[in-house]
Amino acid sequence: MISVDQALHIIGAGVTALGSEKIALEQAHGRVLAQDIIADMDLPPFDRARMDGYALRAEDALIAPVTLQVIGEIAAGAAFDGIIQTGEAIKIFTGAPLPKGANAVQKVEVTASDGALVIIKEPVKPGQFITPRASEIAAGNIVARAGRPIAAAEMAVLASFGYAQVEVFHRPKVAVLSTGSELVAVAEKPAAAQIRNSNSYSLAAYAERAGAAVENLGTVIDTPTATREALLRAFANSDVVITSGGVSMGDYDLVKAALLDIGAEIFFDKVSIRPGKPTVFARRGQTWFFGLPGNPVSTSVTFNVFARTALRRLQGDAEPLLPTVQAELANSINDSSSRRSYLPARLSIQDGRAVVESLKWVGSSDLVAFMNANALIIVREEAHEIAAGSLVDVLLLSAI
Repeated sequence: MISVDQALHIIGAGVTALGSEKIALEQAHGRVLAQDIIADMDLPPFDRARMDGYALRAEDALIAPVTLQVIGEIAAGAAFDGIIQTGEAIKIFTGAPLPKGANAVQKVEVTASDGALVIIKEPVKPGQFITPRASEIAAGNIVARAGRPIAAAEMAVLASFGYAQVEVFHRPKVAVLSTGSELVAVAEKPAAAQIRNSNSYSLAAYAERAGAAVENLGTVIDTPTATREALLRAFANSDVVITSGGVSMGDYDLVKAALLDIGAEIFFDKVSIRPGKPTVFARRGQTWFFGLPGNPVSTSVTFNVFARTALRRLQGDAEPLLPTVQAELANSINDSSSRRSYLPARLSIQDGRAVVESLKWVGSSDLVAFMNANALIIVREEAHEIAAGSLVDVLLLSAI
């Protein structure tokens, strides 16, 4: 049995980014940059008004009030060809370029105008309410580096610098498979000793959220032949295969034997993590494999700690791990495990402080309790009692 850190090191040492492709900007949201993004122009490309008001020479309004002659106006997208002289002002709107001769803007709220003249009621300082040219970024500088995920803000940056097409890493193709003769389809009513297959749906959703293209292969019964054939089908056209169940030490835990039978190399098969000790990481050819435990909470925890990390590395993500923050513990924790625990929790912001509460759950099959978790409290191997009010490390499962 290896530690969580050792397992993550093995994954990080083996899994590297897939190739890249150039796609239209409209398709780029959610992908990962495979190229540095370079500014092709200054931003802003001119001295820009930050307020609706009047562009003027600050020297004319160092002492207020003062009356100036209005010689025109500039809307966003327009320009003024002349030069402002002493005693003159131009009506200007937010985002419009500053006219030549002007070095300040006074906001409209502290002015009064009849159209021909404007009274500047408060003193003006040079540079007031102006965003200078290239103050956001200068042409030729790197705006975003390869390895950065493309979210909404990145889409705006790409559009602003003319990236109608952008180089991104390929999305990994993931096959998801649940093992167990006790599993029935969602639409079926389980008989005695049967349960509905829930893991395939949670794993597919997690993998899609991690950026993968997912094929849900359903379930496979617990026989050596069925397990072997299902794995061969899953490996045939995938970058990653993720299974749930069949990886422990029971008579019907057949996944590891089937992996060896089809020529896979197993890198580890037990990790000192709670829940989720029987976690398998392997490779067959160019396809990676994660065999996750069958209990739903164990499945979710080990996916988010291990499998998600690999999926993000395949996409070239410079920060493939889920973010970890520190938060104040709302309730005490007693944990007798010698393994590193990842406890379902609810993180919130209270009076400007990050506060996390460990949720009540009755074991690694308690998917209803886990549904309410947006984070996992990390309890280190050497920590067994943590008092309320202590600072703890928290793995974020979703945005807060």
